[in-house]
Amino acid sequence: MTASAPSPARGEQRDGVSGAQVQGEVNGELKDEVDALGVGLRARVLELVTRLDHLRGSPARLGGPGEHKEWQHFLVHAPGLQLLINFNVVDDAWTPGAGEVARMILLARVDRWRGAAERFPAAACDLAPGRVDLSLGRNQLRFAGGRYHLDVALRDGSLAARLELEPVTLPLISHNQPLTRTRRLSWLFMPRLRARGWVRVGDRRFELARALAYHDHNWGRFRWGDDFTWEWASALPDDPACPWSLVFWRLTDRARARARAQGLFLWRGALHRRSFLDRELAVETAGLLPVDERGLVIPPVMRLLTTPGASDIPGRVTLTAQADGDALELEFTPHELARVAIPSETAPEETTLLHEVGGRARARGRVGGELVELEGPGVFEFIRH
Repeated sequence: MTASAPSPARGEQRDGVSGAQVQGEVNGELKDEVDALGVGLRARVLELVTRLDHLRGSPARLGGPGEHKEWQHFLVHAPGLQLLINFNVVDDAWTPGAGEVARMILLARVDRWRGAAERFPAAACDLAPGRVDLSLGRNQLRFAGGRYHLDVALRDGSLAARLELEPVTLPLISHNQPLTRTRRLSWLFMPRLRARGWVRVGDRRFELARALAYHDHNWGRFRWGDDFTWEWASALPDDPACPWSLVFWRLTDRARARARAQGLFLWRGALHRRSFLDRELAVETAGLLPVDERGLVIPPVMRLLTTPGASDIPGRVTLTAQADGDALELEFTPHELARVAIPSETAPEETTLLHEVGGRARARGRVGGELVELEGPGVFEFIRH
């Protein structure tokens, strides 16, 4: 087993952002709401989502800087199915003044990953900042009645879903985390939602009643190909009665030689229970994940720029967290990956690969004197250059 990039010390200055500052940013905005939480969870979630999860939009709309990127990301887990839905809106890096480009990535894993990314002209999109309400062609995301409503389909009809996702945990928000010395990324994540509706994959239809789901929303100003990578993961239990949910993130330099920031976050039921940050957390990897040469690459033409059967995605990831008498270990075992290829915005001959990796997660530990145990589906996202 090998250790990953050295972890930043908690509280040390990291590109202008300290570990203590990260803790405050992650917890501060929602701390009062969490402390005051009573029986009005649904009303509280409605207020928080409306206030915090809205589309930001590019500053270039108002004459500000470009290179803005933003996406709304959802994962749904059901027996025999993992579904990924991503609405993303980015400034067009190749046509100055052209405005924003909107895409939807829709992937499903049954026996293997399948799906596509589709681009939509501005005339076919409704992307008003300040709302949790997006339309890309006939694909829609909106928040109403305390639920996210998703109605999506690929143009060829091979994959479609109509879902309602009800948040059952309070979100956390983190502002201006250090991608590079000059670039920052902000995000909100909702570790657990209940999904109902249907998903159609080819000629198979899945009916969902109380499936578990995950959501995050990310925004920032950066270029693909800048000096950064990230690793991002969520884990949910097989048994909906299990109260635990987990989210992990890690930002490193492009060479993955140094971690700029990292965190492992634990929820019990609706409430955020514990954060482990920076050197409270060790990340180790073992082996390499074998890659099926027939595995999904998006867009398909980019398969020409990938090495068949090769990747440096680990065969196992182990996170070990310890602080103030609390301890937690999370082990993720990848099963299969899909690769989304993005042309570099810093070097035209290079490509950034987003690896979406489905697998199994197992967590065990003790926090606040309480035993933590979780086993169930997980998805890791790795950036590689």
